[in-house]
Amino acid sequence: MYAGCVSGAIQKSAYLSRIEEAGFTGVTVQKEKAIIIPDDILQDYMNEAEIESFKSGATGIFSITVFGKKAGEKSSTIPIIEGGAVCTPGGGCC
Repeated sequence: MYAGCVSGAIQKSAYLSRIEEAGFTGVTVQKEKAIIIPDDILQDYMNEAEIESFKSGATGIFSITVFGKKAGEKSSTIPIIEGGAVCTPGGGCC
């Protein structure tokens, strides 16, 4: 489960830059959620001191929801279903 999500991860700034390079404007991060990796998985790659340093530091793995508009494209609202609720990009509920 973690390998599928984390293996393709890149820095947030690089990801946002790629979206803008693809022609999107008004790119905003609407939601950011930390991905918590259980200690039993971290222990396979780090010792106890490294785990504590990782957990207390500012670095981490995050999932983000991004919104942007592409020039020349017809603007439309696409509902996002999350937890049973429906919201629209930029609507403040996401």
